[in-house]
Amino acid sequence: MHPLLKSWKHLLSYCTAWVPVGIIFGLALAFTGRLSWQETAAITIPTTILLAVLCTSAWFVARSLPLRSAPAWKLLVNQTLAAVCASAVVLVFGHHWVELLSRFFPGLIMRFKASLPILTAMTWLIYLLAVALCHLWIAIESSRRAEILSREAELRALKAQINPHFLFNSLNSISALTSADPAKARDMCIRLSDFLRSSLRLGERTSIPFGEELALTKSYLDVEQVRFGQRLRVTQDFDAGCADCDVPPLLVQPLVENAIKHGIAMLSEGGEIAMTGQRNDHHLRVTVENPFDPDAPVMGKSGFGLVNVRNRLEARYGSAAKLEVQVDQRRYRVVLSLPCGERREQRQA
Repeated sequence: MHPLLKSWKHLLSYCTAWVPVGIIFGLALAFTGRLSWQETAAITIPTTILLAVLCTSAWFVARSLPLRSAPAWKLLVNQTLAAVCASAVVLVFGHHWVELLSRFFPGLIMRFKASLPILTAMTWLIYLLAVALCHLWIAIESSRRAEILSREAELRALKAQINPHFLFNSLNSISALTSADPAKARDMCIRLSDFLRSSLRLGERTSIPFGEELALTKSYLDVEQVRFGQRLRVTQDFDAGCADCDVPPLLVQPLVENAIKHGIAMLSEGGEIAMTGQRNDHHLRVTVENPFDPDAPVMGKSGFGLVNVRNRLEARYGSAAKLEVQVDQRRYRVVLSLPCGERREQRQA
Protein backbone atom coordinates (compact mmCIF):
# COMPACT_ATOMS: atom_id res chain seq x y z
CA MET A 1 0.00 0.00 0.00
CA HIS A 2 1.27 3.46 -0.91
CA PRO A 3 2.30 5.35 2.27
CA LEU A 4 0.31 8.42 1.17
CA LEU A 5 -2.90 6.39 1.38
CA LYS A 6 -2.25 5.22 4.94
CA SER A 7 -3.11 8.58 6.47
CA TRP A 8 -4.97 11.67 5.30
CA LYS A 9 -2.31 13.73 7.08
CA HIS A 10 0.38 12.25 4.83
CA LEU A 11 -1.73 13.02 1.76
CA LEU A 12 -2.41 16.57 2.94
CA SER A 13 1.30 17.15 3.62
CA TYR A 14 2.14 15.83 0.16
CA CYS A 15 -0.33 18.18 -1.52
CA THR A 16 0.91 21.12 0.55
CA ALA A 17 4.53 20.43 -0.45
CA TRP A 18 3.56 20.86 -4.10
CA VAL A 19 2.40 24.45 -3.60
CA PRO A 20 5.92 25.97 -3.56
CA VAL A 21 6.98 23.55 -6.32
CA GLY A 22 4.10 24.80 -8.48
CA ILE A 23 5.05 28.43 -7.80
CA ILE A 24 8.68 27.82 -8.86
CA PHE A 25 7.44 25.85 -11.86
CA GLY A 26 5.17 28.71 -12.92
CA LEU A 27 7.85 31.37 -12.49
CA ALA A 28 10.23 29.38 -14.70
CA LEU A 29 7.59 28.99 -17.44
CA ALA A 30 6.59 32.65 -17.25
CA PHE A 31 10.19 33.84 -17.49
CA THR A 32 11.26 31.61 -20.41
CA GLY A 33 8.03 31.91 -22.42
CA ARG A 34 7.22 35.53 -21.52
CA LEU A 35 3.75 34.44 -20.42
CA SER A 36 1.17 36.60 -18.68
CA TRP A 37 0.07 35.61 -15.19
CA GLN A 38 -3.25 34.34 -16.57
CA GLU A 39 -1.46 32.15 -19.11
CA THR A 40 1.01 30.98 -16.50
CA ALA A 41 -1.74 29.98 -14.05
CA ALA A 42 -3.77 28.25 -16.77
CA ILE A 43 -0.76 26.09 -17.72
CA THR A 44 0.96 25.64 -14.36
CA ILE A 45 -1.98 24.52 -12.17
CA PRO A 46 -3.11 21.46 -14.19
CA THR A 47 0.47 20.56 -15.16
CA THR A 48 1.62 20.64 -11.53
CA ILE A 49 -1.35 18.50 -10.46
CA LEU A 50 -0.51 15.96 -13.18
CA LEU A 51 3.16 15.92 -12.16
CA ALA A 52 2.21 15.45 -8.50
CA VAL A 53 0.11 12.43 -9.45
CA LEU A 54 2.90 11.01 -11.64
CA CYS A 55 5.45 11.43 -8.84
CA THR A 56 3.45 9.08 -6.62
CA SER A 57 4.68 6.30 -8.92
CA ALA A 58 8.23 7.06 -7.73
CA TRP A 59 7.40 4.98 -4.65
CA PHE A 60 6.92 1.85 -6.75
CA VAL A 61 10.03 2.64 -8.81
CA ALA A 62 12.10 2.86 -5.61
CA ARG A 63 10.49 -0.28 -4.15
CA SER A 64 11.15 -2.32 -7.31
CA LEU A 65 14.92 -1.79 -7.06
CA PRO A 66 16.14 -1.09 -3.50
CA LEU A 67 19.47 0.71 -3.27
CA ARG A 68 21.35 -2.12 -1.54
CA SER A 69 20.06 -4.95 -3.71
CA ALA A 70 20.65 -3.60 -7.23
CA PRO A 71 23.80 -2.51 -9.13
CA ALA A 72 24.29 1.19 -9.79
CA TRP A 73 23.88 0.93 -13.58
CA LYS A 74 20.58 -0.87 -13.21
CA LEU A 75 19.31 1.77 -10.80
CA LEU A 76 20.40 4.54 -13.18
CA VAL A 77 18.68 2.96 -16.19
CA ASN A 78 15.52 2.16 -14.26
CA GLN A 79 15.11 5.61 -12.77
CA THR A 80 16.08 7.43 -15.98
CA LEU A 81 13.47 5.51 -17.98
CA ALA A 82 10.86 6.33 -15.33
CA ALA A 83 11.79 10.02 -15.51
CA VAL A 84 11.63 9.94 -19.34
CA CYS A 85 8.16 8.40 -19.23
CA ALA A 86 6.94 10.97 -16.70
CA SER A 87 8.41 13.81 -18.77
CA ALA A 88 6.79 12.46 -21.95
CA VAL A 89 3.38 12.32 -20.30
CA VAL A 90 3.73 15.89 -19.05
CA LEU A 91 4.90 17.18 -22.45
CA VAL A 92 2.09 15.44 -24.35
CA PHE A 93 -0.46 16.73 -21.88
CA GLY A 94 1.05 20.23 -22.01
CA HIS A 95 0.95 20.29 -25.82
CA HIS A 96 -2.72 19.32 -26.04
CA TRP A 97 -3.67 21.57 -23.14
CA VAL A 98 -1.96 24.61 -24.71
CA GLU A 99 -3.75 23.91 -27.99
CA LEU A 100 -7.05 24.19 -26.15
CA LEU A 101 -5.95 27.33 -24.33
CA SER A 102 -4.79 28.99 -27.57
CA ARG A 103 -8.43 29.66 -28.37
CA PHE A 104 -8.46 32.09 -25.47
CA PHE A 105 -4.82 33.21 -25.62
CA PRO A 106 -3.71 33.91 -29.21
CA GLY A 107 -0.08 33.02 -29.93
CA LEU A 108 0.24 30.90 -26.78
CA ILE A 109 1.55 27.89 -28.69
CA MET A 110 4.59 29.76 -29.98
CA ARG A 111 5.40 31.22 -26.57
CA PHE A 112 4.93 27.84 -24.91
CA LYS A 113 7.45 26.21 -27.28
CA ALA A 114 10.13 28.49 -25.81
CA SER A 115 9.38 26.95 -22.40
CA LEU A 116 9.65 23.31 -23.51
CA PRO A 117 13.36 22.88 -22.57
CA ILE A 118 12.82 24.21 -19.04
CA LEU A 119 9.61 22.18 -18.74
CA THR A 120 11.45 18.99 -19.72
CA ALA A 121 14.43 19.64 -17.42
CA MET A 122 12.27 20.50 -14.40
CA THR A 123 10.07 17.45 -14.92
CA TRP A 124 13.15 15.23 -14.99
CA LEU A 125 14.67 16.81 -11.90
CA ILE A 126 11.43 16.79 -9.89
CA TYR A 127 10.71 13.15 -10.69
CA LEU A 128 14.26 12.02 -9.90
CA LEU A 129 14.06 13.99 -6.64
CA ALA A 130 10.81 12.18 -5.82
CA VAL A 131 12.54 8.83 -6.42
CA ALA A 132 15.46 9.86 -4.19
CA LEU A 133 13.07 10.90 -1.40
CA CYS A 134 11.25 7.57 -1.70
CA HIS A 135 14.56 5.71 -1.37
CA LEU A 136 15.29 7.77 1.74
CA TRP A 137 11.84 7.00 3.17
CA ILE A 138 12.29 3.27 2.53
CA ALA A 139 15.73 3.33 4.19
CA ILE A 140 14.31 5.09 7.27
CA GLU A 141 11.41 2.64 7.52
CA SER A 142 13.75 -0.35 7.13
CA SER A 143 16.01 1.02 9.86
CA ARG A 144 13.01 1.59 12.12
CA ARG A 145 11.68 -1.93 11.58
CA ALA A 146 15.13 -3.40 12.24
CA GLU A 147 15.36 -1.43 15.47
CA ILE A 148 11.91 -2.62 16.58
CA LEU A 149 12.78 -6.25 15.82
CA SER A 150 16.06 -5.88 17.69
CA ARG A 151 14.30 -4.42 20.74
CA GLU A 152 11.65 -7.15 20.69
CA ALA A 153 14.35 -9.83 20.56
CA GLU A 154 16.19 -8.17 23.44
CA LEU A 155 12.99 -7.93 25.50
CA ARG A 156 12.22 -11.61 24.92
CA ALA A 157 15.73 -12.56 26.00
CA LEU A 158 15.52 -10.42 29.14
CA LYS A 159 12.10 -11.75 30.11
CA ALA A 160 13.34 -15.30 29.59
CA GLN A 161 15.95 -14.69 32.32
CA ILE A 162 13.43 -13.76 35.03
CA ASN A 163 11.66 -17.03 35.82
CA PRO A 164 14.81 -19.23 35.92
CA HIS A 165 16.47 -16.73 38.25
CA PHE A 166 13.47 -16.59 40.58
CA LEU A 167 12.99 -20.34 40.44
CA PHE A 168 16.60 -20.91 41.47
CA ASN A 169 16.17 -18.71 44.55
CA SER A 170 12.83 -20.31 45.46
CA LEU A 171 14.20 -23.85 45.19
CA ASN A 172 17.00 -22.89 47.55
CA SER A 173 14.39 -21.66 50.04
CA ILE A 174 12.32 -24.85 49.71
CA SER A 175 15.45 -26.93 50.16
CA ALA A 176 16.19 -25.11 53.43
CA LEU A 177 12.63 -25.67 54.66
CA THR A 178 12.35 -29.38 53.87
CA SER A 179 14.34 -30.40 56.91
CA ALA A 180 13.29 -27.58 59.26
CA ASP A 181 9.56 -27.43 58.43
CA PRO A 182 8.29 -29.93 55.80
CA ALA A 183 4.73 -28.56 56.01
CA LYS A 184 5.90 -25.08 55.09
CA ALA A 185 7.99 -26.55 52.30
CA ARG A 186 4.89 -28.22 50.80
CA ASP A 187 2.87 -25.00 51.19
CA MET A 188 5.63 -23.05 49.49
CA CYS A 189 5.72 -25.54 46.59
CA ILE A 190 1.97 -25.07 46.03
CA ARG A 191 2.20 -21.29 46.10
CA LEU A 192 5.28 -21.37 43.89
CA SER A 193 3.43 -23.38 41.25
CA ASP A 194 0.57 -20.85 41.34
CA PHE A 195 3.00 -17.98 40.88
CA LEU A 196 4.88 -19.66 38.02
CA ARG A 197 1.60 -20.46 36.27
CA SER A 198 0.54 -16.80 36.47
CA SER A 199 3.95 -15.43 35.50
CA LEU A 200 4.18 -17.67 32.43
CA ARG A 201 0.69 -16.64 31.34
CA LEU A 202 1.33 -12.93 31.76
CA GLY A 203 4.91 -13.10 30.51
CA GLU A 204 3.69 -14.06 27.03
CA ARG A 205 1.97 -10.68 26.67
CA THR A 206 3.73 -7.48 25.62
CA SER A 207 1.81 -5.29 28.07
CA ILE A 208 -0.55 -5.89 30.97
CA PRO A 209 -2.59 -3.58 33.22
CA PHE A 210 -0.62 -2.49 36.25
CA GLY A 211 -3.34 -4.00 38.44
CA GLU A 212 -2.47 -7.46 37.08
CA GLU A 213 1.22 -6.77 37.70
CA LEU A 214 0.42 -6.00 41.34
CA ALA A 215 -1.65 -9.20 41.61
CA LEU A 216 1.32 -11.17 40.27
CA THR A 217 3.60 -9.47 42.79
CA LYS A 218 1.19 -10.41 45.58
CA SER A 219 1.34 -14.02 44.39
CA TYR A 220 5.11 -13.86 44.70
CA LEU A 221 4.87 -12.34 48.18
CA ASP A 222 2.57 -15.20 49.22
CA VAL A 223 5.41 -17.59 48.35
CA GLU A 224 7.94 -15.65 50.39
CA GLN A 225 5.50 -15.17 53.26
CA VAL A 226 5.65 -18.91 53.91
CA ARG A 227 9.39 -18.66 54.30
CA PHE A 228 9.68 -15.48 56.38
CA GLY A 229 6.39 -15.44 58.27
CA GLN A 230 6.10 -12.36 60.51
CA ARG A 231 9.54 -11.17 59.49
CA LEU A 232 8.12 -10.05 56.15
CA ARG A 233 5.63 -7.17 56.24
CA VAL A 234 4.30 -5.28 53.23
CA THR A 235 2.41 -2.00 52.86
CA GLN A 236 0.95 -0.69 49.62
CA ASP A 237 -0.32 2.77 48.69
CA PHE A 238 -1.19 3.21 45.01
CA ASP A 239 -3.28 5.86 43.30
CA ALA A 240 -6.54 4.52 41.87
CA GLY A 241 -5.52 5.39 38.31
CA CYS A 242 -2.36 3.27 38.47
CA ALA A 243 -4.23 0.00 37.96
CA ASP A 244 -5.31 0.99 34.43
CA CYS A 245 -1.80 1.76 33.14
CA ASP A 246 -0.37 -0.63 30.56
CA VAL A 247 3.12 -1.76 31.62
CA PRO A 248 5.52 -4.55 30.63
CA PRO A 249 4.86 -7.75 32.62
CA LEU A 250 7.15 -8.86 35.46
CA LEU A 251 8.31 -5.34 36.18
CA VAL A 252 7.58 -4.87 39.90
CA GLN A 253 8.15 -8.45 41.08
CA PRO A 254 11.95 -8.36 40.47
CA LEU A 255 12.15 -5.15 42.53
CA VAL A 256 10.32 -6.77 45.44
CA GLU A 257 12.46 -9.91 45.10
CA ASN A 258 15.57 -7.75 45.30
CA ALA A 259 14.19 -6.01 48.42
CA ILE A 260 13.63 -9.36 50.12
CA LYS A 261 16.86 -11.06 49.11
CA HIS A 262 19.22 -8.17 49.87
CA GLY A 263 17.20 -6.46 52.58
CA ILE A 264 14.67 -8.44 54.62
CA ALA A 265 16.55 -11.73 54.45
CA MET A 266 19.68 -10.11 55.88
CA LEU A 267 17.87 -8.75 58.99
CA SER A 268 17.19 -11.08 61.91
CA GLU A 269 14.07 -9.10 62.87
CA GLY A 270 12.94 -8.79 59.26
CA GLY A 271 11.34 -5.58 58.10
CA GLU A 272 8.65 -3.85 56.09
CA ILE A 273 8.58 -3.35 52.33
CA ALA A 274 6.75 -0.14 51.41
CA MET A 275 5.31 -0.01 47.90
CA THR A 276 3.79 3.23 46.58
CA GLY A 277 2.64 4.44 43.18
CA GLN A 278 1.50 7.72 41.70
CA ARG A 279 0.07 8.49 38.29
CA ASN A 280 0.54 11.98 36.84
CA ASP A 281 -1.13 12.48 33.46
CA HIS A 282 0.52 9.83 31.28
CA HIS A 283 3.38 8.94 33.60
CA LEU A 284 3.64 6.25 36.28
CA ARG A 285 6.02 6.42 39.25
CA VAL A 286 6.49 3.35 41.46
CA THR A 287 8.62 3.22 44.61
CA VAL A 288 9.77 0.09 46.46
CA GLU A 289 11.49 0.80 49.78
CA ASN A 290 12.98 -1.59 52.32
CA PRO A 291 15.36 -1.58 55.28
CA PHE A 292 18.78 -3.17 54.95
CA ASP A 293 21.84 -3.89 57.04
CA PRO A 294 24.79 -1.82 55.78
CA ASP A 295 27.16 -4.12 57.70
CA ALA A 296 25.84 -7.31 56.11
CA PRO A 297 28.26 -9.16 53.79
CA VAL A 298 27.83 -8.37 50.10
CA MET A 299 26.27 -11.29 48.25
CA GLY A 300 27.74 -12.37 44.95
CA LYS A 301 25.95 -11.33 41.74
CA SER A 302 23.56 -9.06 43.64
CA GLY A 303 21.12 -6.76 41.98
CA PHE A 304 20.21 -9.03 39.04
CA GLY A 305 16.56 -7.95 39.19
CA LEU A 306 17.42 -4.25 39.04
CA VAL A 307 19.76 -4.72 36.09
CA ASN A 308 17.17 -6.78 34.25
CA VAL A 309 14.39 -4.22 34.79
CA ARG A 310 16.66 -1.33 33.80
CA ASN A 311 17.69 -3.09 30.58
CA ARG A 312 14.08 -3.92 29.70
CA LEU A 313 13.00 -0.33 30.26
CA GLU A 314 15.81 0.98 28.08
CA ALA A 315 15.04 -1.52 25.33
CA ARG A 316 11.35 -0.63 25.29
CA TYR A 317 11.15 3.06 26.20
CA GLY A 318 14.66 4.42 25.68
CA SER A 319 15.24 7.60 27.67
CA ALA A 320 11.50 8.00 28.43
CA ALA A 321 11.78 5.58 31.39
CA LYS A 322 14.33 5.25 34.16
CA LEU A 323 15.11 3.31 37.33
CA GLU A 324 16.84 5.09 40.21
CA VAL A 325 18.39 3.66 43.37
CA GLN A 326 18.49 5.82 46.50
CA VAL A 327 20.26 4.81 49.72
CA ASP A 328 19.39 6.75 52.89
CA GLN A 329 21.10 5.51 56.06
CA ARG A 330 19.46 2.11 56.60
CA ARG A 331 16.77 2.47 53.92
CA TYR A 332 17.08 1.23 50.34
CA ARG A 333 14.73 2.80 47.80
CA VAL A 334 14.12 1.93 44.14
CA VAL A 335 12.16 4.48 42.10
CA LEU A 336 10.70 3.35 38.79
CA SER A 337 9.38 5.93 36.29
CA LEU A 338 7.85 5.04 32.93
CA PRO A 339 5.17 6.21 30.48
CA CYS A 340 1.66 5.15 31.41
CA GLY A 341 -0.13 3.77 28.38
CA GLU A 342 -3.91 3.57 28.54
CA ARG A 343 -5.63 0.23 28.24
CA ARG A 344 -6.85 -0.52 24.72
CA GLU A 345 -10.48 -1.09 25.71
CA GLN A 346 -10.53 2.33 27.39
CA ARG A 347 -9.15 4.04 24.28
CA GLN A 348 -11.87 2.46 22.17
CA ALA A 349 -14.65 3.44 24.57
